[in-house]
Amino acid sequence: MGKDSVAWLLLGAAFIGLSAPASAKFVGRVIGLHDGQPVLQAMVTLSMPSGTAGPAAITVFTDDEGRFTFEDAKAAPAPGAGLAADKLGFRQVKGASGAQAGGETTLFLEPTANIASQAPASAWFARAPAGTGRNVTIASCSSCHQTGSPKMRDYAAKIDAVRGGPDGDRRALEEWRKVVRHEAWRTIVKYMRTQHYSVLPIESAMNLNAIDWPTAIDANLNFFTENQGETIAQYLAGNFHGAMDQLSVDDYSLGAPLGVTARTTIREYPFPDDALVRELVPSPADPFLWGADVRRNLLARLDPRTGVTKWYPVDFKGSTGPHTIVPDDTGHLWISMVDNDQFGRFDPKTESWKLWTLRPGNLPTDPSLAGAAIVHDMSIDSRGHLARDQAGRIWVTLVGTNQMGSLHPDSGEVSFYDTNTINGLSPINHLIYSTVLSEDGRYAWYSQVNGHVGCFDTQTNTVTKLVEFTEGTGPRRMMRDNAGRLWVALFGTGQVASIDMRAGRVLRTYDLPDRASAPYAVTWDERRKTVWVATANSDSIYRLDPDSGDVTVYPLPRKMAFLRQIAVHPHTGQLVATYGNYPAGSGPSMGLLIDVGD
Repeated sequence: MGKDSVAWLLLGAAFIGLSAPASAKFVGRVIGLHDGQPVLQAMVTLSMPSGTAGPAAITVFTDDEGRFTFEDAKAAPAPGAGLAADKLGFRQVKGASGAQAGGETTLFLEPTANIASQAPASAWFARAPAGTGRNVTIASCSSCHQTGSPKMRDYAAKIDAVRGGPDGDRRALEEWRKVVRHEAWRTIVKYMRTQHYSVLPIESAMNLNAIDWPTAIDANLNFFTENQGETIAQYLAGNFHGAMDQLSVDDYSLGAPLGVTARTTIREYPFPDDALVRELVPSPADPFLWGADVRRNLLARLDPRTGVTKWYPVDFKGSTGPHTIVPDDTGHLWISMVDNDQFGRFDPKTESWKLWTLRPGNLPTDPSLAGAAIVHDMSIDSRGHLARDQAGRIWVTLVGTNQMGSLHPDSGEVSFYDTNTINGLSPINHLIYSTVLSEDGRYAWYSQVNGHVGCFDTQTNTVTKLVEFTEGTGPRRMMRDNAGRLWVALFGTGQVASIDMRAGRVLRTYDLPDRASAPYAVTWDERRKTVWVATANSDSIYRLDPDSGDVTVYPLPRKMAFLRQIAVHPHTGQLVATYGNYPAGSGPSMGLLIDVGD
């Protein structure tokens, strides 16, 4: 591209407002200012003015000619709208973005060598040593927030800025710095143990004001052990330091092709900043998306057509902490709650609740996590819908006691059963998590983030199969397909495992492109015969082909895009998700509706 052409583009970019004919699609191009060539698969995000009906932001991707199209007529830019293009390894050129000619908007990018502001949190571990240290660090820290987040990097930079130590002896100074880093990260580990109480709602009686300091930092009442905490401190001290404002484009890549097309569309809907909507699911019986706000004790009903959210308080005198939300085939919503050991069913038609208390009788009355059952996940089928066993019971996992619980909703009968235990781990250290029912309804499979994957026979009430994983692997959220395979997100190692449910053995382990991505959940998509992987650290979604093992990447339009679950809309095939960083406000608070574009 010649100088005259560049000058013309810069001159044409001087306009500030965005405009397009009301009856036309909003179209444009993304071009490299350095070479005049189209930028393929660039992300283009249109942010709506406050008060606009529908999504707050819409993201599309460019085609082979660098063109983008916002199909939705509501996406036509209005006064106050914002438009931005992004692609890893490029930066948008200020003063040369928004040039308009012939009714087409043109955005300009140019290569950048420093991708520190673009790369996801996981990028800071791309060249860190693999192994148990990294796995334990990611599996433990990423349960609540992104590991390698800007706050973590800022803390690491502050440690490096500490002055003192022996002067004139370079080797002695470096050894002194190692000690400083180690003690600094030990302090953070201790602090993070207290923050396990932040997973509970604002009004929870189980808070740091109700317990003493030794109890707050007791590793036996936390999600990771004393030894794991020391492993984390040592690993971060040795490998997470240095210049945190620089990251070379050569030091991190997505590691796999993008799966997006020019038809891929991501719509984002804002929730209040103080909300923590962990999960969002579609209902088979109405047009709404339903979410669980664990922090504010509320159920959310989002209308994706208007963007309006209606909030429903849980019908309970006290804090509940709605956590996991699952629809059934009739359109009822089932919600597990982490506070006061509640489990509920909500009827959207009558807007009424039915609640049950799921609390083992031998659990002590204690203001700390020592007295919490922590009702977590419930039994699901291959669609992510509620599943009952052959006797009509629902199965749940209890994090606080490392148990499986069963509820017969019709009779109200509740029972609790022990699962496998691992030497050196307290009940809560196991972090029992997901549960999936076999197709015949007889077996309830469960995962332990710090342990194994087990198969519980709902007739004999015993664990009949145990698939063992090494420390730090982190089997987390699971889902089965309709061919007898159980799919497991391996949170710590950045992998996905498929398990033969009949034989109780691993069939295959798939490496994800970014092994520090912290895959939180997997979702089976029967329509596409594919596995979707929700990640906590990589600001992206992965699509895994179960036959070839090929993975493609779907980048998300926000930083700190922590995903805990993905649902597939039963009618449209769209993906439904939400950003879920702890604590509230540490990342975007938004729901997502994604047209895959295939």
